[in-house]
Amino acid sequence: MYPIKNYQFAPTGPEPIRFSRGFPLAVTVILFFVVVIIGGLVLSIQNTTYAANSRLVYLAAQAKAIEFVASGNYHVPDQADLIDYIGAEVNQAAVITVVDENQDAAIDYIIYTRGGLVTRYAPGELVASKEK
Repeated sequence: MYPIKNYQFAPTGPEPIRFSRGFPLAVTVILFFVVVIIGGLVLSIQNTTYAANSRLVYLAAQAKAIEFVASGNYHVPDQADLIDYIGAEVNQAAVITVVDENQDAAIDYIIYTRGGLVTRYAPGELVASKEK
């Protein structure tokens, strides 16, 4: 509001609303925190997606290993063997390594690498780290 001495006559309409200098600063700070929170949520969702994909790949590798044993020609499933079970989306831009150290058709663990994140999955153990 303007001081009373600035008026010669009573105002005929509403005065324009003006913001103090602190308002744009407060809006900027709030927007910054919103961007940081959304960025953290996106990263968390991406890590959760890769963890779910690694579990899916483990189950597919285990199923394929059982299929190979049943056919009498066992070998450790590789990435190309798993595409029918995991789908093209999970396989896209990923490197999948299946490890069966004893060659007993019980998959020990898998390593799923995608988007710079390496996820190692074995039943009861999930380890995610950045690619070196």
